[in-house]
Amino acid sequence: MLHQLLSILTFCTLALAAFGLGRPIVRGLGADREDRLSIVVWSIALGLVAAGLVLMVLGLIGGLYVPVIGVMTIAAAGWGAEELFRGYRAARETPGDDAPWPEDPEERSASPPTWLSVAILAAAGLACTGSLVDALAPPTAGDALCYHLQLPKTFLAEHGFKHLPYEPNATFPLLTEMWFLWALAISGGVSAQLVHWGLGVLLGLATVVLATPVLGRRWAWIAGAVVLLTPGVSNEMTAPLNDVALAAFTTLTLAAWYLATVEQRGRRWFVVAGLTAGAALGIKYIAAVFAVAVAVTWLWAVVRRPQQRRFLLQGAATVAVIAASIGGAWYLRAAWYRGNPVYPFLGEVFSGASDPAADGCETLPERKSPLGRGPVAMLAAPWQVTMHPERFGGRGHRLGVLLLAAVPGLFFCRRLRGLGMLVTVAFVYCAVWFLLRQNVRFLFPALPPLAVAAVWVWMEMRRFRPAPRWIAGATFAVALLAMAVVPLRRARNQCAVALGLESRADYLAEHEPTWKAAAVANEALPPDAHILSQEYRRFYFNCRTTRENVYRRLTHYDRHITRPGELGKKLRKAGFTHLLLAETADGRGITYNPTLRRLAEAQLASDAAGELTVLTDYRFRDSDGSLRRYRLVALR
Repeated sequence: MLHQLLSILTFCTLALAAFGLGRPIVRGLGADREDRLSIVVWSIALGLVAAGLVLMVLGLIGGLYVPVIGVMTIAAAGWGAEELFRGYRAARETPGDDAPWPEDPEERSASPPTWLSVAILAAAGLACTGSLVDALAPPTAGDALCYHLQLPKTFLAEHGFKHLPYEPNATFPLLTEMWFLWALAISGGVSAQLVHWGLGVLLGLATVVLATPVLGRRWAWIAGAVVLLTPGVSNEMTAPLNDVALAAFTTLTLAAWYLATVEQRGRRWFVVAGLTAGAALGIKYIAAVFAVAVAVTWLWAVVRRPQQRRFLLQGAATVAVIAASIGGAWYLRAAWYRGNPVYPFLGEVFSGASDPAADGCETLPERKSPLGRGPVAMLAAPWQVTMHPERFGGRGHRLGVLLLAAVPGLFFCRRLRGLGMLVTVAFVYCAVWFLLRQNVRFLFPALPPLAVAAVWVWMEMRRFRPAPRWIAGATFAVALLAMAVVPLRRARNQCAVALGLESRADYLAEHEPTWKAAAVANEALPPDAHILSQEYRRFYFNCRTTRENVYRRLTHYDRHITRPGELGKKLRKAGFTHLLLAETADGRGITYNPTLRRLAEAQLASDAAGELTVLTDYRFRDSDGSLRRYRLVALR
């Protein structure tokens, strides 16, 4: 239980530190004239941007030392505590100045019934609680153990951004990973996992900020709850990934852009939009697609509002320059090491040929366009993505049926000021998504504006007759209840470890396939050991590890082995001391390239078998039902 409390304390300290870093930025930009919720959201978001930039600079200059990060964190958290106390004291001195946005009876329906607000917010609270319980268990997500946590761990060990030629993901935009590194430096993997859970909560609050000027604050809370109830979002909040983080900052970018262009709240919001857009670009390449969607709506505004063209042009230039300054460093780093700022994409454009290391970025080949590219496929996409998410990256990222059921109701609703811009951004984003990479989790940035549209449809249902209104309302209620139950049901296996009733080691032994091999390696291997691993999950190994599939594609070591006894000598000469062999024993689930395993088995069956020693050999039944076999082998 002590470990869990330490992880929660670390998460709270990082949140307080982010607030402390961001509050002066918000005040300096003059963006602190909003209500208290907006001030907290903008402060934490901009504080995270500042913290990520500081950690990035430390990584570039070789200054990623735990004591340095710890001292800076304590100072920022103390600053945050002082800012909170100052805000609390100001609120007591001037009560009542935190009124929500004024309701316009011409544009907004009446406030939602209290029971409806309480019920939906309670459902969102249950979903967040279930995700929190899940997030308190040790990380086991494949991509997290491959690079979202593995890379920050490596950077901390190297005290900087050392070039890693056999890590294709090492030159991706890594802003979210900087926040994970922050948590790893203070505590560990569970704290990093809680950071992404917190970013999910930030996404819900960002949706409230986005929806408030359109729907009013009370309905905006419901829009935020809808996003948090989305099964894919609540699922990703349980693992240290980056899709929820991206959605949070694209939503904040859209909110700031809306305040600047539609609400005319001042040019300072262009600066805020540039900061959050730069953060989005530093999180994931797909942020560029969101930038295209916003650019399309901007061009339409330039055409329709000629009297504001100068203002819109200046605003777009401000956002572009600031975003490039904030997020561009990651792209320059990729260009420096890989010769391609968007590595591993567009390799034929920047280098004239594809990079063989890029083929090792994913364990399994994945179709980029399961639907195809035709107009019929585009029309069918909403249904297919909603009802068959396993074709588009997995059911764990599903969107739920609520948006599919509600958003088409826009055709029967009155126009609402500002909603058209949000819906256009979402639809353009989805159209570009359809043309590029049809993975359902890449649709998360479109969820908040679509949630705002869905809530407007619910508001307009008040104009329906009682019978259809109650039928539609009951349908939505059932959908919301089902989405609230999903994270609670998913967390049932994590309750024991989350409450401290089960040790983290016992939990990992049951749920993480590489844990037993890592435990043996961490106990028996020297610190300078170097493992060539067929398994891409490597976070729990304390020693250095290299992914065999990437190493093989870059060196073609297997082509130079003509006799069984040569494997150990060649790999030992290359600096490796151990092998981690992995295979699917029953032919189901994930598959591994058998090259290294076959070469190792050939040597074990030859006269040179004494040069290889099997340290552990075990089988693991994975959550998908497949049976895996792992062997940790020493090279003599």
